Amino acid sequence: MAHIHVHTLFSPTFCIPRSPLTSSRNHFAALSCTSPKTTASLSSEQDVLQAVVESDGKTLPCVRTYENDLVRLSLFGAVGFDQALTAAAADGGQAANEHVVSGIPAMVVETVFPGPSGERATISTRLFLPASKVKEKAFKLRKSLSKDVLNGSSSRNILAMTFRQVVMHQLWSFELVLFRPGTERNMEDLGNQREVPASFALTSSDERVISVLAEVVCLSALQSTESHFLDNSLRKTSSYFFRWFQKPKRITSKDSSVVVYKLFEDEIVENAKTLLETFNSTKESIKPVKMRSKHLWWTPSAHSKLEKIGGREFSIWTSENVPAYRLEIDVSRYNDVKLEGWRKSAENRWEILLTHSQMVGLADILDMYYEDIFSLPNKQLSCSVVTNYTNLPSKKRDSSFLKILSVTLASGIFLVAISALGQRSSPHLHKGEKFSGELRSLASSEIWNALRQPVDAVKVCMDRKHF
Repeated sequence: MAHIHVHTLFSPTFCIPRSPLTSSRNHFAALSCTSPKTTASLSSEQDVLQAVVESDGKTLPCVRTYENDLVRLSLFGAVGFDQALTAAAADGGQAANEHVVSGIPAMVVETVFPGPSGERATISTRLFLPASKVKEKAFKLRKSLSKDVLNGSSSRNILAMTFRQVVMHQLWSFELVLFRPGTERNMEDLGNQREVPASFALTSSDERVISVLAEVVCLSALQSTESHFLDNSLRKTSSYFFRWFQKPKRITSKDSSVVVYKLFEDEIVENAKTLLETFNSTKESIKPVKMRSKHLWWTPSAHSKLEKIGGREFSIWTSENVPAYRLEIDVSRYNDVKLEGWRKSAENRWEILLTHSQMVGLADILDMYYEDIFSLPNKQLSCSVVTNYTNLPSKKRDSSFLKILSVTLASGIFLVAISALGQRSSPHLHKGEKFSGELRSLASSEIWNALRQPVDAVKVCMDRKHF
């Protein structure tokens, strides 16, 4: 059932502050009238209101947001005019009538749904609407629907469902924000945007940026899962002969514009060891952490090794706070890219360090976005293998998955054989040997810098015309 409260505050300049939402552990949806001031990335407040009032009757502005504890992806775009009016009129036109009576021509309404990836994930839809048109649409709906449907909780349930199903068919821009490690949402106050420091932000009007980011994150998750399967399910023993051939964990998008570097387990362990003493001396003041349920499908690198070194709490704290990935993007490949908190690594290339928890949070958000058929229905993931797999019917998908497992098993057995051969033929390769590669190690000072990032990170704005 929907738990919806609508609180509207009016002013001559049409400032409608966000209001607290009623929320419960099993909430279905929440609704609030919100302020367009929070949509500055879309346009100025006056521009948005003017666009709503002077709409050509074809489209209206919309903001759809996917959010969990560590990541928020906001899409700013257009929805069908008539569909948006119908969705907003599902409450019988009560909110619209209040706006019209108060002489306010436009209204902003938002619903918040629980996301599919966990109880701390949500999908929200915010619509900017002409109040008089919504009132007219509601009047027509009342003629065809019974009073019971348009009164009480039934109308609010309908309102929540209709908002969720409004289709965003055009993207104007998007904003991707990653919050500081350890950040948690206040699930009792979903109506107010979080006032917490962000680690990194990326804004662009080019949809391809989302696609290439999703491509490398998806491949990283798949490769990590495969590696974990080979190491644990097949009980593959460590082989330094095999590791001699191992390349740095580098995953590149098809167009080479985005790269994810993953640290070797030995590097993660060494970096974590430098922080163990500090962790032990301050753990009394550290908020107790627990493994987020959403992380169970993507096991952190060196998780068991870190448990042996400092215990389970230290291992979890490491996955939450210690960088394990480097994400790099070539901004010259895309139009209108704005970055905040990133640092320059090469000409036209900028990078950030991500913890395992941030990486998993990013994967969850991108997964929610690509699963959502109501946002840009024709969107495509750059990684064709994954796209083709997800588009298969369920029966074929199960069959394909079994084939993938068979290939993985065969590959794993082959690698075990190589491992055993390596131990016999090359006993001189000792445990502490280091391997050269493109991925440089992270110094402990670099890790602390990542943990202590300044809140007011310098904004870096880039447009293709500057290159």
